[in-house]
Amino acid sequence: MIVLVLNCGSSSIKYKLYDMAARETLCDGIIERVGTEQAQLTQQTPGEAPLVCTEPVPDHSAGVQRMLSALTKIGGGPLGNLEDVQAVGHRVLHAADKYSGSVMATDEVRQAIEDSADLAPLHNPPNLAGIRACRAVMPDIPHVCVFDNALHHTLPPEVYTYALPYEYYEKYGVRRYGFHGIAFRSAFERAAHLLGEPVDDRKVVTLMLGSGNTANAYDHGESVEVSTGLTPQEGLVQSTRAGDLDAAIIPYLMEKEGLSPDGVTEMLNKRSGWFGISGVSADLRDIIEAAEKGHERARLALAIHARRARKYVGAYAAAMGGVDLLIFAGSVAQKAPSVRENICRGLGFMGLQLDPETNATVTTEGIVSAPNSPARIVVVQVDEELVIARDTVAVVEAQ
Repeated sequence: MIVLVLNCGSSSIKYKLYDMAARETLCDGIIERVGTEQAQLTQQTPGEAPLVCTEPVPDHSAGVQRMLSALTKIGGGPLGNLEDVQAVGHRVLHAADKYSGSVMATDEVRQAIEDSADLAPLHNPPNLAGIRACRAVMPDIPHVCVFDNALHHTLPPEVYTYALPYEYYEKYGVRRYGFHGIAFRSAFERAAHLLGEPVDDRKVVTLMLGSGNTANAYDHGESVEVSTGLTPQEGLVQSTRAGDLDAAIIPYLMEKEGLSPDGVTEMLNKRSGWFGISGVSADLRDIIEAAEKGHERARLALAIHARRARKYVGAYAAAMGGVDLLIFAGSVAQKAPSVRENICRGLGFMGLQLDPETNATVTTEGIVSAPNSPARIVVVQVDEELVIARDTVAVVEAQ
């Protein structure tokens, strides 16, 4: 089955094309700066020079049209025509608590995504735009929605319920949903591959560390704790997101700074995190470089980031009654050995002992725990698109 995987963000469209029978990636690409006159498409087909094109892409519908044209472009795309595509898998942030697994993109499902847009205003509208644009061009093939929060439907009520008036949950769906579920599924699979044994019978803490960060507790095959909540804002310190903070800070700053609700949202999501602390960059590589040169606020940003992550590891170990495996995933977790070392510092008391020499050499995947460590520590590379493609095939075949 030839499967197209689509991930529409607020200003980007990521896509991958798979031949699932041959277990081959036929191409992958991205359109950046959607909604501008200088949108750029970059597409890589194995054995071919990259296709790079800059042109106006006013919206996601136009972006999808541009993507489909690139997939069939002579000398730049892997398809003879669009009829070769047999199914499309769409990454969708969530539809509240309506779906615990991947489903066909029926009218009812699309309506549920639209109804949940106020819970995910930066993600659900472009996700839905991608579904509509693809269905308009390819109406006769299956379209499947793979939800990023589906893994966390196993959270118990004492975890997903906020200590607010209960009517807000009943009326507006204000609860913890959790995110990065697709990436976590990939991380568990890669960890099992590296260890040579399944992880579904273990107590696992996973730190998904990129520009957006989420911590997860996975106890014998079920997600039982997750750091992100109603939105991706809660939890760990992220590139430009504040993560956990005293809620009273928000009205305090609104009064002091004259901020509107939109202004507060912008500040918490785009000017906070390690960027806000350091004043250097939203790219952690720049902050690490600055810290090595003695930049004090860069050092502070790294220390706060590591300490918050370490606290979550300890909290989740307590919630599960121990930890057998710590997984580092995401671009930051993979490529920054110093970040992993700082997070693991002091965790030996719970059986998590890092091997500093091995850790320093791993920048893609590998086991980085000490040989005598009671609990294992691994670094993995996730492939969300492959998880989406597999779910798409499974849903289509189940029909």
